[in-house]
Amino acid sequence: MKARPPIVAFRTRDSAGGSLRAYRRESTPWPHHAAHMHGHRFFVLNYYDRGEGQVRLPGEVKTVSSGHVFLAPPAALHDTAGIAKMGGWIVEFTADLIPPTLSLPAGAPAFAVVPLAERAAWTARLTRLVKEAGSARLGSLEATRALLQLVLIDLARLLTSGATADAGPLSREVMALIKRRYAEPGLSLSQVARAAGRSASHVSHVVREETGMTVLEWITERRMEEARRRLRETDEDVSIIAERAGYEDPAYFARVFRRV
Repeated sequence: MKARPPIVAFRTRDSAGGSLRAYRRESTPWPHHAAHMHGHRFFVLNYYDRGEGQVRLPGEVKTVSSGHVFLAPPAALHDTAGIAKMGGWIVEFTADLIPPTLSLPAGAPAFAVVPLAERAAWTARLTRLVKEAGSARLGSLEATRALLQLVLIDLARLLTSGATADAGPLSREVMALIKRRYAEPGLSLSQVARAAGRSASHVSHVVREETGMTVLEWITERRMEEARRRLRETDEDVSIIAERAGYEDPAYFARVFRRV
């Protein structure tokens, strides 16, 4: 007889007020609660800012990468073994912390993509959330819950606006093309569309509709991910990093990097 997937209870130790935990994971095994398919009795929000991987659901597999958000509501089965090499934040919380006027998905997991321009704000907010959740300073409990509510409001807006990670075949092909060719200077929407055998307007519409970001934003995101990796892992000069990331002008690269 096949064993039923476990449904994990909330761990109150190391939590904020007994109903919230927030922490950072970096290139470590993400299946923190169970090694294979499992569910929770609470909500779990994952926000990834580095790498690429897969989340396995009953009957399908979702590809996730930097900028993606994955929300697992209570009892929703999933397997996160495929994201072990990614970096990002995890927030675990119980339903009583959700604002009464806010509606989050129930039953099935939800995926969204944070627009490039909003990712710095997500990073700052989650960094502060982790710090407050692990602190005993005056007002930390209230700050933690307020920060969580802001994160959940932003997520609900993304889900409402259709910024989902349910990319179709064309968007997945475009992502693969960008992954292979991001280092080419001057890579553009028209070049990506030509390689995919579609018109630029069609590719632009489909990718934005399915992912919430434009093709050029995805090119920039992939280049910035490579730049961040090289800055962390090598001692290369900035001009070399710019070239390897697809920028011929180091000064322009620096401006883009600072903006992103």
